[in-house]
Amino acid sequence: MHNGVLHRIAWLLAGPMLFFTLAQAQEPGPEDETINTIRQLPKIDEGDQRRIADWVQVKLNKLAATEPEKKAAAAVAFRKTFKTQFENPANSPAFKAQLATQTAVIAAGQFADAKLDQQTAFGLARVLDDMGGAEATPGFIAGLKSKHDLVRYHCADGLSKLKPVLAADKAKLDPIVQALRAQALVETSPVALTRIYLALAHNTQVPVVFDAYIAIFEKRLNDRRGGAVKADGAEVDAFEFFRLPNVLSTLNPDQKAQLARQLAVFLRLDAERYQTTGLDFYEVDGLERTMEGGEAILVEILGAGKGGKVYNEIGAGGQDKRAEVLAETYKWVGHPQSKEPGPLNAAPWNVPVGAP
Repeated sequence: MHNGVLHRIAWLLAGPMLFFTLAQAQEPGPEDETINTIRQLPKIDEGDQRRIADWVQVKLNKLAATEPEKKAAAAVAFRKTFKTQFENPANSPAFKAQLATQTAVIAAGQFADAKLDQQTAFGLARVLDDMGGAEATPGFIAGLKSKHDLVRYHCADGLSKLKPVLAADKAKLDPIVQALRAQALVETSPVALTRIYLALAHNTQVPVVFDAYIAIFEKRLNDRRGGAVKADGAEVDAFEFFRLPNVLSTLNPDQKAQLARQLAVFLRLDAERYQTTGLDFYEVDGLERTMEGGEAILVEILGAGKGGKVYNEIGAGGQDKRAEVLAETYKWVGHPQSKEPGPLNAAPWNVPVGAP
């Protein structure tokens, strides 16, 4: 994975803990008194909704206008302000739901603003995550398109946490799946992509998400074929999803064949990349985990004893056994030089020899 992105995620996640004891909630203003007058109402009308939206916008504007050197602490205070308001025991259910709804609406508009700085955008994403619930969904979907990779990561993570809620309503799930798919096809951050894969991992709605996975896999394979040599390990979590017994059992024969054909190419590309010396720890770990996961799925689809034993060679010596790993891979996909076929070259898989 990309170390720089991982370090920035760690810093931003740790930052709130470092500043939490120092940062106070944003200073109260007239807007706070306004929402105090409506927080106990059993019904929130359109005028009240506008008041809540105005409160959200004022707080966001204050954060956005903070000097850069003070913004990290201000973002923590911003989050604390929203958390305090959202968890106020005096809140009526209607007020609490509308606070989340209006925050998501404001967030959706702000995430689309190319001028929104990373700290403000990330603080807004954390506030949505704190609120949770289906009301946050529009904000998370909009955040998938943020120019900031950490915001895309966090919004995909927010959608992943909402899976138990979202899976219950297929009509609501479909547009979310399409939004995740669309972003994955243009995603440049492997770390954000891992969270998109997790957000798609609805093991009770496999038919709804299968085509999205296949489209993303094909794009990723084409990138690798086109010269994107480095393996970033993003598919680790995706392969773990397909290793779940109830997921594979849901697939029909044609879908299993589609998946097997793509796994064959991933396995071949990863095994060949694994031959490279001097790879960093993160890439080696990602390669080993994707090869192990991909082969495990192939074993489940084709049956035990049908191909090579990549997993065994990795376990026996890791990269010291890289030549053996490649040889075992060719037992699955066929040897590109000798043309000796493997089980995946036969029907119904019909993978070209060598899995080009």
